[in-house]
Amino acid sequence: MDQEFKYEKLTPMLRHYVDVKNDFKDSLLLYRVGDFYEAFFTDAITISKTLQLALTGKECGHDKRAPMCGVPHHVIDTYINKLVKNGYKVALCDQVEDPKKAKGLVKRAITRVISPGTVVDLESLDKKDNNFLLSIFENNFGIGACFADISTGKLMTFEIKSDKNSSANKLINEIEKISPSEIIINSNFSNKKVLEYLDLNKEILINKIDETNNYKSLSENVFKHLGDKNFEKVKNLRISLIAISNLLDYIYRYHKNNLAHLNEIEILEISSYMQLDANTRRNLELHTNIDKKGKENSLFKLIDKADTVMGSRLLNEWLERPLIDKEKIEKRLDLVEYFYLNTDISHKITFYLDDIYDLERIIGKISYQRANARDFISLKTSLRNIPEFKKYLSKLDNKDIVSFSKNIPDVSNIYEILDKSIINDPPIVITEGGIIKEGFNDDLDKLKESSISAEKDLINYEKDEKEKTGISKLKINYNKNNGYSIEVTKANTHLVPDYYIRKQTLKNQERYTTEKLEELSNLILGSSDKINELEYKIFGEIREFILDNTKKLQYLSKLISIIDSLNSLAKLAIENNYKKPIITNDNTIKIKDGRHPVIEKNLKENEFIANDTDIGEDNNLIQIITGPNMAGKSTYMRQMAIIIILAQMGSFVPCQSASISVCDKVFTRIGASDNISKGESTFMLEMNEVSNILKNSTENSFIILDEVGRGTSSDDGLSIAMSLVDYLSKKKRAKTVFATHFHELTILENKLYNVVNLKIDILEEDNNLVFLRKISKGKTDRSYGIEVAKLSGLPDELIENAKIFMDKLDEDDRIFKNSTNIVNNTIDDIYKIKVDKIKEKIDSININELTPLEAINVLSKLIENIKEI
Repeated sequence: MDQEFKYEKLTPMLRHYVDVKNDFKDSLLLYRVGDFYEAFFTDAITISKTLQLALTGKECGHDKRAPMCGVPHHVIDTYINKLVKNGYKVALCDQVEDPKKAKGLVKRAITRVISPGTVVDLESLDKKDNNFLLSIFENNFGIGACFADISTGKLMTFEIKSDKNSSANKLINEIEKISPSEIIINSNFSNKKVLEYLDLNKEILINKIDETNNYKSLSENVFKHLGDKNFEKVKNLRISLIAISNLLDYIYRYHKNNLAHLNEIEILEISSYMQLDANTRRNLELHTNIDKKGKENSLFKLIDKADTVMGSRLLNEWLERPLIDKEKIEKRLDLVEYFYLNTDISHKITFYLDDIYDLERIIGKISYQRANARDFISLKTSLRNIPEFKKYLSKLDNKDIVSFSKNIPDVSNIYEILDKSIINDPPIVITEGGIIKEGFNDDLDKLKESSISAEKDLINYEKDEKEKTGISKLKINYNKNNGYSIEVTKANTHLVPDYYIRKQTLKNQERYTTEKLEELSNLILGSSDKINELEYKIFGEIREFILDNTKKLQYLSKLISIIDSLNSLAKLAIENNYKKPIITNDNTIKIKDGRHPVIEKNLKENEFIANDTDIGEDNNLIQIITGPNMAGKSTYMRQMAIIIILAQMGSFVPCQSASISVCDKVFTRIGASDNISKGESTFMLEMNEVSNILKNSTENSFIILDEVGRGTSSDDGLSIAMSLVDYLSKKKRAKTVFATHFHELTILENKLYNVVNLKIDILEEDNNLVFLRKISKGKTDRSYGIEVAKLSGLPDELIENAKIFMDKLDEDDRIFKNSTNIVNNTIDDIYKIKVDKIKEKIDSININELTPLEAINVLSKLIENIKEI
């Protein structure tokens, strides 16, 4: 509130508005006044600007009017959704007593608080994305987290044990995967790296709350809302328990009863899935493209062939968390293969799934009591063909699919209730009748018959009055404010009989009533009110019946999602000529004619150049790729990583054949960018990414490195790149593909037994380059930078001058030869230094003074040192 508005001078209503606002300072307050929700003072200004609504004013007890902005109550959800999409939290203050019975100011109270993470209206949510609310708690033992999509009922929790080097990165990676729209953190949260990350992500609404560490009260809270079965799952997760309790408190702040659809918590074991850090997800454009931050040309956009939105969300989850268990991957691939080989079955499944709406979110709306009769019709339509679908699946010649069919629950009773009760095209508003079918409820039918009879009597009464009075233009009309009236034009008022009672005088007519009209009016309106009340009661009873079957409907939705996702991957493979990969644990990746799935779709048929991949044997762990810019190095590396991810999520892959050894983690270090807000230069950011890879990769990881060391001087960069390859070769032994313009690195093929050189083939004719985009063994000793610059359209004079400079710098190829010699000599020197150090250690050992156990330890250490050479 503006300081110029003194609280004590405000009107009683505005003082109450300010009092409520003081309790909800983080929310925009919308206050029910008659048929409108109004905002005042600074909230009014914010809402006016955000929604492009007129800013008006209200008398407030001051000379100056208070800023005011309002929206009609019947469309409030539309405006709330727009505010929430703009990152605001909205509090609704409703009238909680009948204004007609109120003595003085009508009692009001907060009935709902809607925030980005607590939206349930389908119209405001991205259909194919979850809308997660994330709760994070941190203490000295680690980090606990719980996230929920209250629109679908999905609820998950995980813990990250305390580790100074990796816990922050792990949490940030999970936040990136979860992509929450709102986060709750404890007020004393102190992880600096995580806080910096959250500070940079302005689109996420952050709530800081005071938490309780009392185990008993936490346990009671979780038990109260999730029940004994769920509490038993999480009672030993002491850190997560606080995060779970905080999240439940936030959700249930304005809901007295438990939400029926929020009934099952899953424990997420992060280590059970392939680890993809935030950089890798962005660099590979799994969900958004790098340029526009949208979904176009992303991998998920390509693979999503699901027929239901539940299937799309599950596919999204599979892509976020590829499997690392060989048997689970193979089982998923086998099911995809079944639909792939039986296209008639695949088409039939699409037919059955095509009419199924978003069951998860419909159930969520019903649970929140935000559903209308049209949602019930969507639910009915979704259930109509389920018995037939179940029967069809049960007859297929695949034991896993038949098992699915056996687990599909019987929902015929829900369908029958909805079919008998709700009219096919009901109104949106559920309190004004016109929802329930004739024949469903005897009392309702009698009321409607009585109302219809009274309406017929009213028609006859109008006809009789015209004859009695001789006023041919006499009409009986209904007005919301005045009820039923006899309307007579001014020209005919002299014909009005004495028993007419004047109600209202208008410009061109008079309105009257009679004892008979009042009698009919009371009968019609009374019946109408009773009908509306009874229909709403019946609607509520149907809603409770559906809620009693929540778990059954959720289980049905889960099974449909799985079948839909498997069928989607089969359709993807059929449409794009993908092949089923062989999954191994032999630590090798072999791909024949691999393709980048997204890039090939943006090219004409047969225009994409496929390439083979063979990496992973002891003598072939690290591959150094040289060649010009724009020749296809990055595409080749990315497609390798994407093929691995697709295979482990259970998808066929773009190639002629593939043998994929299960990778626990995929890392990428690609491109150059600054993080100015954190004071990180391109080079610093690059080194941080490399450091993260070296700390967290294992021998079962797959690593892409693109131009490491180019962000500093050539000597520094080459030295770092050289040492990095040496370190990866001897210490990490992870499958690594390293694209570089440091051609000196290619000498390592002769120095390190597990390093192999690859190059991008090009054709050079008359000083012009033709990119063949084909990978072959060997090395390139030039970057062809001038030729590539020429292709970009730089002025001819600039290109010719650059050639002159190059000729002088490259005279007799002296620089390259010298640098090569330096590299050779340096590697030899490093080798000699390490050997000399081992010799010194051996010379310093006095065998006679060692116990047997000490001798074994010394010998073990020496063997380890020798292996590192």
